[in-house]
Amino acid sequence: MKTIQLKIFSAAFSLMAMMVTPSFAEVAVIVNPQNLVSEISVKDLKHIYRTKKTTWSTGEKIEVVNLKKEDSVRVKFSNVILKKTPAKMEKYYLKRALKGKGQAPKLLNSSSDIKEFVKNNKGAIGYIDVNDVDDEVKVLSIDGKKQIN
Repeated sequence: MKTIQLKIFSAAFSLMAMMVTPSFAEVAVIVNPQNLVSEISVKDLKHIYRTKKTTWSTGEKIEVVNLKKEDSVRVKFSNVILKKTPAKMEKYYLKRALKGKGQAPKLLNSSSDIKEFVKNNKGAIGYIDVNDVDDEVKVLSIDGKKQIN
């Protein structure tokens, strides 16, 4: 009897763990198809998202977009590329803004909103779930890789 109860408890616990553990999507960094950039380094991507690099090599202004800090795609992007949680990045953006050193990236609600923004703005850069990529945007290689795992 105890063996059956233990198996039921174990199965229930495993199911609950799967429900509360966030699943992280694979992330693609995207730009407008007219953007001449096809590859970017992690270092440059960090500088762009830390608002330290503000123009493309062509001189065009970079328009940076972010997902809301709770979004699992942003969590993955922030942790892997920026090496900071979204909450720490929000504090960072606030400090830079208060010092007059730039503004936080524009916040959008979903990968589809980011894709639409990037599609319509030549200088834009964003990141989306790799499953949302289509031919309306260009995926950048990051140090030779097409997605963030």
